[in-house]
Amino acid sequence: MGLSTMGNVSYILSPGALYALLGGLSLALLALIPALPGRSPYYVHSALVIFFNVATAGLALAKARDLPEERTGWWIFAGGVAVSMLGNGLWLFLPLAPGAAGAMRIAAYAATPLSAAILALALWTWPWHGREGNRTLNLLGSLVFCLSFLLVPWIHGLWGPLMDGAPPARVFVVTLCSRLVLTGSLAAFLAAGDPRRLKGPLGWMLLNASLLFLQGAFLSHSFAHLDVAARSAWFALTPLVSGALFLAAYTARPVEVPSADEHHEYPLSGLLLHLPFLAASTLIVAATIRGRAPEPPVLLVFLLMTATLVLRQFLLQGQLAASHREMEARVLSRTLELERMQDVVLLNERLNAVVVLGAGLVHDLNKGLGSILSAAEVLQMELERRMKVSGFAVEAIIEAVDRSAVLSSRVMDFSRRLQEEGEVRDLRRELGALEGLLKLLVPCGVHLLLQPGQEPAPVRIHTEDLKQILLNLVANARDAMPGGGTIRVAVGKERLTGETYLDVEDTGTGIAAADHERIFEPLFTTKDPGTATGLGLASVKILLERVQGRVEVSSSLGAGTRFRLLFPAAASVHA
Repeated sequence: MGLSTMGNVSYILSPGALYALLGGLSLALLALIPALPGRSPYYVHSALVIFFNVATAGLALAKARDLPEERTGWWIFAGGVAVSMLGNGLWLFLPLAPGAAGAMRIAAYAATPLSAAILALALWTWPWHGREGNRTLNLLGSLVFCLSFLLVPWIHGLWGPLMDGAPPARVFVVTLCSRLVLTGSLAAFLAAGDPRRLKGPLGWMLLNASLLFLQGAFLSHSFAHLDVAARSAWFALTPLVSGALFLAAYTARPVEVPSADEHHEYPLSGLLLHLPFLAASTLIVAATIRGRAPEPPVLLVFLLMTATLVLRQFLLQGQLAASHREMEARVLSRTLELERMQDVVLLNERLNAVVVLGAGLVHDLNKGLGSILSAAEVLQMELERRMKVSGFAVEAIIEAVDRSAVLSSRVMDFSRRLQEEGEVRDLRRELGALEGLLKLLVPCGVHLLLQPGQEPAPVRIHTEDLKQILLNLVANARDAMPGGGTIRVAVGKERLTGETYLDVEDTGTGIAAADHERIFEPLFTTKDPGTATGLGLASVKILLERVQGRVEVSSSLGAGTRFRLLFPAAASVHA
């Protein structure tokens, strides 16, 4: 016999398998009832109930010992079962002493509602996570559940004779309903907040309260004649009724509810709470079709139950609408946050590019300052010797200053973020205008080859965005060729689609095939740690998506890399 594990508890049999065995015991008892003499079925029923009560109380005490954080709940649970066992023992001996009355009979009647109240307290004591939920919805669902069960025997005309009979019969009806109203309604209340809880002890306690009510209701009309009641097939339900309470203590811990990140679905859990309503509705319709319309009180209760269910659905719809609005607000807030983060990514890459350009700028400015210094020294020497000032030195100074000013303005223009809408631009001209800026990125040993093409290449994009895209791709190509090589930047048009393309191709180390799908992920980089941010290609993709463009990558290790940027053909219509 194998072990079955649920939660943190291991079982010889799973609760479902054990309950199936109890179902087999009920079938065997159903077959034996006609063969048992006299009141024997009644005593078999009482003995089975007491046996399960003893086993359940013992198991609850064991759990109180093993689970300190739930000790109070299990102690109270064991107390409720003990009170129920006392009442069942009294009912076992009362038929043997027909004259017994007074305290013994009162105790027998009081045991059922008292045990139901104690078990309900145990339910509430267990540390349910988020048990409150929407209390109004849970309360209405619990009310519909209980009213549905109360209607089932009423439709069959069982309540009328009892309520019109002697006071003890009315007391019996109250005690009979107590377990359902107290324990069952609270279990339904907690399950309505999260139907997945029905998979644990809560579901078994709800089943026990429901079956116990039905068994007692359909036996109540014959309890005045024990010999007749003892022959009822409803006594065969005893293993299933008492076994359900035993399994409440046998199953996993009460607080064990699947977490939100688990993908287990329990579609029947929510339906179980509505099955009594469906059953009561079906019985009313069936009785009406047969020409035996239910009594007005039954229809009144059914109308009240239906109105309660409609109200619950109305409130639930309002709650869902509110949740939908809240979700939309969260999605909008998240979208705005992501857009702000995109701007941060782009700004970060722009600043990184400014830093890279600054290094090249410093180099060229140093050369310009060297020229200015040399020309100034010539002028100083001529002035000291009272020689005629040569125009060559003055022109050299002016030319060096102008060249330095152009270099610095390029970097300053790039560092600004232009806010106007992107215009249709000829990519060939843009590439020519950026040639000097791109050469600042390229060190000695790397040849920059520009191929602007022969025909116009219109694209709709910000000039600054195009600069950032080219600077990122050219800088990546440069880093991929530490030993030198060629970077080819070409412009053209796709013959089939009419799209304008911009190729940036290098003869560097290439990209592994496994990394092709990840190179555009933010913070992903194939470079050494600390040498790159992993945001360059991510910003390229973002900027292209802003103009409905796309990028294709062709690369393999040791064979270089080509990035082909494709701009929409629609841009050419506006050109």
